[in-house]
Order: sequence, then structure tokens, then C-alpha cells
Amino acid sequence: MDDLERIGFVYGSNFSVGVNLMFKVSGYAAELFSHFPSHDPFIEEAHHKFKKDAPSGTAVFLKRIVEAKYEHEIPTSSTRAGYIPGRHKLGFDSESDTIEIIHTARSRTGFADGALLAARWIVERKGFFEFSEIIEEHLRSEP
Repeated sequence: MDDLERIGFVYGSNFSVGVNLMFKVSGYAAELFSHFPSHDPFIEEAHHKFKKDAPSGTAVFLKRIVEAKYEHEIPTSSTRAGYIPGRHKLGFDSESDTIEIIHTARSRTGFADGALLAARWIVERKGFFEFSEIIEEHLRSEP
């Protein structure tokens, strides 16, 4: 048996439950707005000045979700300044209005909570799983 067949592994661009729910809401919003060329989608993200990648992996993943519903590239901007813990915004702008979906990380607790959720979920499982699969399973379960 190959070593990789004996382990369970969870991966994802972001382990925050809030961010992963934002991904789902954003995909649905992009599907809706893609039918209305009056509204242009855009992505803005901001992090502290010490973060090296720009755009963040989370913004890249969000962009991939939105672009799947459009036939063009979605403009994405990044800010690296101060001590911003992390903010991601998906907007749809038109001449008459703007709709925005925003996730702001207040601390690293959300990422730790997601990692613990994944650790509890993966027990006794073998294989490679995306964190979004855990979110999907929770959404299907009874509250």
C-alpha cells in the first residue's frame, strides 16, 4: 500500500468557514449578475504590510469562482498596508447601484476554528479532500 493511501489530507486556499461560505455566496451572486451586463464585477483585497503575495490565494480563488460565470477577466486589486488582518470584497457595480459582498478577518481564530473542524472531520478518512467538501457536508446536515 502506497504511503499516500494510508493518510487523510485536507487542503484549501483558506480554512476560514466564513471565507468558504463567502465563496459559495459569491458563486451564486456571480451566476445571477452574469445575466445583467449593466453590473460589472470586481474584486478588492487588503492585508497587512508583511504579506508577500498579492493578490492573496483567497482572492485568486474568488476570482476563479467569479470568472467561471463570465467570459472575461475580472479586475482584481490588492492593498498591502498597516496591520489589516485580511479583507476580501466582491462587488458588482452599475451606473445605478453597487452591491458588495465583504469578508473581514478580525483575527486568526477563524482560520484555527476551520483547521480544527477539518482535523475532526478527517479522522478515520483516507485520501485527499478539499476543505469545501467539509463545508458542503455541513450544509447538507441537519442543524
